[in-house]
Amino acid sequence: MKSLIAKKNYILVIDDDVMMSQAISGFIHEKGYHVIVCNNLEEAFSELSQYKIDLVLINFWQPDGTALILLEHLNEEKITTPVIVISNTKEHQSVLECFRMGVLDFVVKPINLEIFWYKVECLLTRVKLQHEVKLQRIELEKMLYEKAREEHMARHLFEHLVNIDNTDFDFVKTYCQASANFSGDIILNGMAPNGNFFLILADSTGHGLSAAMPIMRVASTFRAMVSKGFSLITLIYELNAKVHRENPEDRFVACIILEADFNRNKLHIWNGGMPPLYIQSNECDNLSHKAIEQFKSTNMALGILPPHTFIADIFTVDLPINGHACLFSDGLIEQYTHEERPFGIDKLKELFINLSGGLTHYLNESMHEYCSTENIADDITICTLDFEKLSSWHQSREVSRVQSIMDGEFCWDVSIAGPMLLSADYLSSLNQFLSIFGFATHFCQRVFTVVAELSSNAIDHGVLKLDSRLKNDPEGFELYHSIRESFADRLTLNDWVKVSIIWCSSQNELHISVSDSGKGFAGDENIIADIPQLSGRGLSLVKTLSKTYELVPPGNITKVIME
Repeated sequence: MKSLIAKKNYILVIDDDVMMSQAISGFIHEKGYHVIVCNNLEEAFSELSQYKIDLVLINFWQPDGTALILLEHLNEEKITTPVIVISNTKEHQSVLECFRMGVLDFVVKPINLEIFWYKVECLLTRVKLQHEVKLQRIELEKMLYEKAREEHMARHLFEHLVNIDNTDFDFVKTYCQASANFSGDIILNGMAPNGNFFLILADSTGHGLSAAMPIMRVASTFRAMVSKGFSLITLIYELNAKVHRENPEDRFVACIILEADFNRNKLHIWNGGMPPLYIQSNECDNLSHKAIEQFKSTNMALGILPPHTFIADIFTVDLPINGHACLFSDGLIEQYTHEERPFGIDKLKELFINLSGGLTHYLNESMHEYCSTENIADDITICTLDFEKLSSWHQSREVSRVQSIMDGEFCWDVSIAGPMLLSADYLSSLNQFLSIFGFATHFCQRVFTVVAELSSNAIDHGVLKLDSRLKNDPEGFELYHSIRESFADRLTLNDWVKVSIIWCSSQNELHISVSDSGKGFAGDENIIADIPQLSGRGLSLVKTLSKTYELVPPGNITKVIME
């Protein structure tokens, strides 16, 4: 540790009284400080320009002026060195003028050195603390600046990865109000390869960045699995496993997921830990007779239960041809209004009944009438889905199935064997492959649906010999998937599935054949058709979407023609 003298602490004494200046300088030396003695202001100005002075002691009267001239010089040069004025005068006006110009203390002769030094130490300590506070403030401002830059970068990355502004369809309207820099709520949508439309509203526990991190995982998983054509039930199980595995025990994500299944004309609903979903039907113009159906949560939020105990309960209803759905997090209904009471779910329901799809626009315009938007306690997110516009959007995408550039033929063959049967995503590129040859998007999606269903049946019932009747209830469904996953290590190269797709331009037909290594079933085709394992819920959809359907005996080859 360096001594005080080694640190070169200087005190400047300005006094033409030699006896007084020697007495003061000797006393200060004993206290561990270096002393510079000047006889007038001109010498003092020179010393101030060469040394860093900790304190100035100046006799008010100088041969070439007064202490006021020194104070003017310090102010002009923006020198912040503290000053103590020594004088034998008791003129109040001079003392007052010195204090106005920045003097920190005033000592009257004759000087008691012990009391004088006590004042000096107090003053030096205060100045030192002020200097430290200034440095700390500068450091704090630097840290806050860096923090703001990091938050800006993190927010940019968050919004880019999550794609938070992707709800640009006119049938999806939103109102969002975050309580912090980062929102723990998010609305995402996506279109599956089979043409189905997915919509998710998720609400993560907590606020700010700690709430946004789980949302990023949910968003990336949601987009990836929807784009690859995974079913809603598979999506939910994967989301729960990911949130449970990658987040602390006290962190979970409540959410509502909707799937508009245009091929089956169904709406699938999963509510995990969220407020109820409202669906309003426009069967008549009388508001009092508009049917409002609510779907309360029957599932735990994502991440609470481990994968082996998690069960997904899905509602399935007919896809409405008109009306609206309303999805919302608990932020608004728990937000306190100007009347110091919660906004409440009844008020929100009333607004939805009266405003329908205009609810979010109304909240954007009139939210301030209910509460201060600058004092939001929790993230607020509300979304409405217009079923009539959704249907029109879907129908508008049904363009001509075949274009002139498709003259000719092609064959698309895929053969997969061994454990990768349960893990390889070999159908994800099928849509893109078909679109290259000019097939309409809707037709590509129909083909994907048919091939995905037939391939799944070939794996589950042909290779693995699973009984689809297990999927008739939630517990059986869980057992079904558990058994399916347990087969992964047992599969060999002798277990295979082959998919062949041939385009015959002369007949404008797409011939699809899916075969597997299973033994099939003995007997004729009528017996095969009656076997429950081969007539799951996907088979009727395949027949609906196809021109012809044939199950070739002994039951391990399926042929379909689409046009």
